[in-house]
Amino acid sequence: MSLKGALRFLWTYLKPLGARLLLLVALMTAATGLRLLFPQLLRSLVDQTLAGAPLPALLLPAGLFLAGALLIQVLRITATMLSERIAWGATNALRLDLARHVLGLDIAFHKEHTPGELIERIDGDVTTLAGFFSQFVAQVGTSLLLIWGVLVALFVEGWLPGLVGLGSFALNAAAVLSVSSITVKAWSGIRASSTEMMSFVEERIAGREEVKALGADGYVVRGLVAMSAKHWRLRRRARFLETTASNVTVDAWVLSQFAMLLLAFFLYRAGSLSLGTAMMLFFYADLLNEPVNTIREQMDEMQRARAALGRLVKLKAVTPAITDGAGATLPSGPLSVTLDGVTFQYEEGRPVLRNLSFHLEPGQTLGILGRTGSGKSSLIRLLCRFYDPQEGVVRLGGVDIRQLPLDALRSRIGLISQEVGLFGGTLRENLALFNPAVTDERIWAAVADLGLTEWFSRFEEGLDSSIGPAGGGLSAGEAQLLALVRLSLRDPGLIILDEFTARIDPVTEALLQTAVDRLLAGRTAVIIAHRLTTVERADYILVLEQGSMREWGPRSALIQDSGSHYSQLRSAGRQEVMA
Repeated sequence: MSLKGALRFLWTYLKPLGARLLLLVALMTAATGLRLLFPQLLRSLVDQTLAGAPLPALLLPAGLFLAGALLIQVLRITATMLSERIAWGATNALRLDLARHVLGLDIAFHKEHTPGELIERIDGDVTTLAGFFSQFVAQVGTSLLLIWGVLVALFVEGWLPGLVGLGSFALNAAAVLSVSSITVKAWSGIRASSTEMMSFVEERIAGREEVKALGADGYVVRGLVAMSAKHWRLRRRARFLETTASNVTVDAWVLSQFAMLLLAFFLYRAGSLSLGTAMMLFFYADLLNEPVNTIREQMDEMQRARAALGRLVKLKAVTPAITDGAGATLPSGPLSVTLDGVTFQYEEGRPVLRNLSFHLEPGQTLGILGRTGSGKSSLIRLLCRFYDPQEGVVRLGGVDIRQLPLDALRSRIGLISQEVGLFGGTLRENLALFNPAVTDERIWAAVADLGLTEWFSRFEEGLDSSIGPAGGGLSAGEAQLLALVRLSLRDPGLIILDEFTARIDPVTEALLQTAVDRLLAGRTAVIIAHRLTTVERADYILVLEQGSMREWGPRSALIQDSGSHYSQLRSAGRQEVMA
């Protein structure tokens, strides 16, 4: 990423903090001005001392020197505190933007990128930018100001000191520029390695039960050791390159210091300047090294930042294939469901749904049966508009869902799958999904409507009861019951139950079925099931086979038709119908 592009991107987040940034520059400029006065005070003190000036006359430059040193420290501490506030204000805004952007990307994107990888992008890469945000503009700006001030002071003393100072600066600057870009690829490789390692760890921790059950601990450790070794080698190489670059600039500084010292010595011996002036020239030459060194350090930081910025800009450049529609609205109440000639495929040439058409009236329930891979879950993803079909139209309430804003669409759909998403927090926060507008009265009313008041009494602390991360401490069935209360609070026009009884014990299932009956009353529902008992409440049955409609019709009519596939399944008494 070019320097211009990086600064343009960063300015987007620094601009709202412009007042603080200006104050930071003012503080550092004041400190720089004081530092330019120090060599002048030193010359006055030395020359007056050698001239035999009385003690009272020496107190003023000495006092100013001491007061200036203390003031510089105060300015630096204040500037450091302010720069940290700027850094974290800007980077937190960037984190928020990235998190919002990633959450808005398609399911297809999230299938290609692990949570660990995205966490490393949103947190790891952004953290890399924190120091750069807070320091680069102010440090480089004040360093250039200090260089300009030193060169002006040297030329005021004479053209020869000025030329030596300018040559010293040119030598240091050439050294910095010649080595400033050699670590870019190294740090880019380190960020990529860190992402790979984070993704590896996240996946293995998420699958810890399988890892333990299969005795694969050794495989995980060996994989992590190999990745850590690779990461260490990359960091070692980057540090070596940085050290080499630093040594080059140090050598340039030594040469420039020697040149100014030699000039001051000969001019002093020739009687062209006083000892105080000679010391002043040497100190000014020494001052030239610090801003050049600061610029070099900031350039190193820039290389790390550019490596991270390139990845972040690339992430922000990813655009969702599924975008908001033109702004159509859905009717209130239960929604009809219509598929008209829908064909859908994840990969070119491999359709998972073929020319599928049906219509479900508002308030009716559809039960979908089919073997694994028949397209059941893909149909649900189309209804939620996680994907768009390549052919045909999906309508809810008679409206093409591609014409709807995504938030408006998904706020009217309630989905429960086998894996319920629960979060570390209280029962209240999980039921209300951290929405403070949902009152306790509404929650308890929803619990009562589903007939779950007695079951909820098992939580001793009521809505303040704590739930561990990922629903720790709750069974799969209990998590499903909480999910039903969530849906009741949202009052959706379409409810989708995706194999939600697949991992539930018979006792919990009986309680769950009663709650589901109450939840579906007066609402449109689509139920995917492996068990025939799960679709006994359905008004219509859809049987899918390899993405095509094998059978469709009212459940009562299919039961009476002895030749129907559904009737044959019931007659055979097969509960696990489509494993």
